[in-house]
Amino acid sequence: MYRRTLPASSIHQLVIVALALFAGLAVIAKLPSSFVSAATIGTTSSAGDSLAIYRWNLADDNQPLISLPDHVGAGVDWSLSYTLDQFEFPLFQSVYYNQAARKYILMVIAKQGRRAQFIDLTTEQHDNSAGLNFMDNGGDKLLSTRGGTVYTFTPLANGELHCSRIKDRDGLVINLRYNRQASLAEIEDGSGRRIGFSYTEDYVSAITQTWGPGAIKKQTWAVADDHSLTAQPITYEVAKHIPSNAIKPAYTAQMAACDLTLAAIFGGPGGVAAANGFEPQHLGSQYPLYRGDLIGDDGVLRRGHLSFAMHLYGNAEGTGELSLYVPAGFTSHTSLPTPTDAAVLFFYPRLGNLTDVTVAVFHVADFQLSDEGARVRIGNIGGPGGSIGTYKHSHIEFYRGNTGGLPSPAARPSLRIDPARVFEVSREALAMVHARQSERTGY
Repeated sequence: MYRRTLPASSIHQLVIVALALFAGLAVIAKLPSSFVSAATIGTTSSAGDSLAIYRWNLADDNQPLISLPDHVGAGVDWSLSYTLDQFEFPLFQSVYYNQAARKYILMVIAKQGRRAQFIDLTTEQHDNSAGLNFMDNGGDKLLSTRGGTVYTFTPLANGELHCSRIKDRDGLVINLRYNRQASLAEIEDGSGRRIGFSYTEDYVSAITQTWGPGAIKKQTWAVADDHSLTAQPITYEVAKHIPSNAIKPAYTAQMAACDLTLAAIFGGPGGVAAANGFEPQHLGSQYPLYRGDLIGDDGVLRRGHLSFAMHLYGNAEGTGELSLYVPAGFTSHTSLPTPTDAAVLFFYPRLGNLTDVTVAVFHVADFQLSDEGARVRIGNIGGPGGSIGTYKHSHIEFYRGNTGGLPSPAARPSLRIDPARVFEVSREALAMVHARQSERTGY
């Protein structure tokens, strides 16, 4: 019996590690209109040309520290950034340590093309491919650019390295302070100008700036609720016919961000998740029937194949190979895949938002456990029952409690948990989906 325990950590950090796990230089895959994908080496993601980068007013003390539009919309996590040579560094991001690869990872936005990507940092290499120097400074880390700007990253209570100070080549300094939850609370420059951030349910809901002699001027900008966008449907270029009695009549941004998050947790590079009743559009010819929940003419709810379950594919066509993972932290698991559907079960005292959860992964090929830090690789998709011709997938379900083994088909419906309830959607996933919407709608 393989046992491993891991202190509870945020799903946000797990997703970042998963996205960067294979990276020498990894970038987030651009979201197609009908499915989402985990990060792959050599693919790119537009942060959305319509998402503005806020301009800093470092030299003029009579102006606010940053220039904000009258309407501050979704995407503030991307827009509030500071120059990092050929990149912009979003100040809400932190430096993540990939324990498995023993690398520090930083997410940036390329100025040319506005593409988000991850870059590797190492304290043993003082001039990496991006031209950045990353070095120890006591308990802090210093990141220096060719242009002479020095970033200080300080470890906070959540164990992550957050930017605490920026000094440009002219000696101008801004300091960043954080609240107990390690969320950015305030930015202040040497003249006393301040930018304060208010939060609602962990999302920035307002920005307040004070400036002028004695900081006598003050203005607050409300931030558009990120969640207000998540109910907007994503338009399919080609879609299955959705029955009029479908419980979920459209694929929304929240669903897309959920699928992106799950693909990053359970799949390797290029993984595509379907956990909300909607499969990738390219599977429409093979599986033309809607596989979500329906309400019958008699008013009875009829569950579909993807009701409270998820599929994981290697690509949008369902033909790709893909490594298969589960989060670390399980305390027990079944020793061998089941003979018919190659199912392996893992019990977690805590998983994401929930406690006492069993994860059943079906159609596991090449079963073998390999500890990779935040995740454990268990094999590949497309095992027995999950591969027909070139089509390959794995099926994943979440059950209440410790089932001990695979429940009978009759018992499973009452035990299943909606995958969308298990994990918080990552801010990166929401930002990517919103950026894709912005490109399409001009919001």
